[in-house]
Amino acid sequence: MALGGTVLAGDIRLVLEGRQKDGDAHVALLRGDSTEWAEQPLRTLQGNEAVLVLREVPAGRYAVQVYQDLDGNGQLNLSPRGLPLEPVGFSGNPSLLGGKPRPEQCLFTHGEQDTLLSIRLQSRRQ
Repeated sequence: MALGGTVLAGDIRLVLEGRQKDGDAHVALLRGDSTEWAEQPLRTLQGNEAVLVLREVPAGRYAVQVYQDLDGNGQLNLSPRGLPLEPVGFSGNPSLLGGKPRPEQCLFTHGEQDTLLSIRLQSRRQ
């Protein structure tokens, strides 16, 4: 809700589960009307950080993708069948058996207050 033209916005706090020791984590936050995942990440976490705070995000519907870039090439590596080859997670923690989900399958509602999301990074079984 807006008061005097000011948009109220809360933080989105992402807690990453299953992060491996090596490799930066790349985070993309998409608006609810997006149909494709962003090519460029919104934020990159270096080191072993497991919590990321996106500050003052306006209320709305969003989807989050996080992947850990183990080989340092700056992109999520996918198999020819579209299955992620590096640890990856999405808001709502959907199964990856059918490949990378579409953004609309990962939507959540962020209100004027802070939102806490737990994102489980899933790795391909060897």
